[in-house]
Amino acid sequence: MRLTTKEITITALFTVLMIISGKLVIPLSIVPITMQTTVSLLSGLILGRRGALRVHMLYLFMGLIGLPVFASGGGIAYVLQPSFGYLPGMAVGSWLVGLLADQADLRQQQLRNWQAILANLLGLFVIYAFGVGYLYFLHHFYTDGSITFIRAIQVGMLPFIAIDGVFAVAVAFAAPALRRSTYLWRAQNKRSADPVRD
Repeated sequence: MRLTTKEITITALFTVLMIISGKLVIPLSIVPITMQTTVSLLSGLILGRRGALRVHMLYLFMGLIGLPVFASGGGIAYVLQPSFGYLPGMAVGSWLVGLLADQADLRQQQLRNWQAILANLLGLFVIYAFGVGYLYFLHHFYTDGSITFIRAIQVGMLPFIAIDGVFAVAVAFAAPALRRSTYLWRAQNKRSADPVRD
């Protein structure tokens, strides 16, 4: 499917936001704190599932081919970073958030605040499931094997879940209005496609 100029522009904008938010790092532990999770969830709420997935696939592609767009650089060896699992988790999580937002549009022509909050919390769960699961797998099977799954949760989720939850709820209140502002061009771009099938 050919992308419109607006789709290319908004994809580039959110990709830049993903890069910038990933670079603003608070290195508390082996999994750094960034604003990337918030940007990821917001992309799903505003762009829908297609737009959000497009942003994340572009971001992952850029990083894995060696461009230093990830929090600690780039390149294929980045898959050995303990925090790498959060990146595909954000792709899947934002897609889920976008899917729920798109379905809300179909049912009632708008996304409501409570739906945005629920979508974000589900997306956050997916992100942490990928991140903690990958952290456990990497340390338990690839490196020294000294980490338990409980320890992976303590390191990879507990220090961040509260602040991520607060930001997830905060952007959920702003997202419906922002999504409505992009509704017309999203509808035009999807006019010839089934909005829930693919």
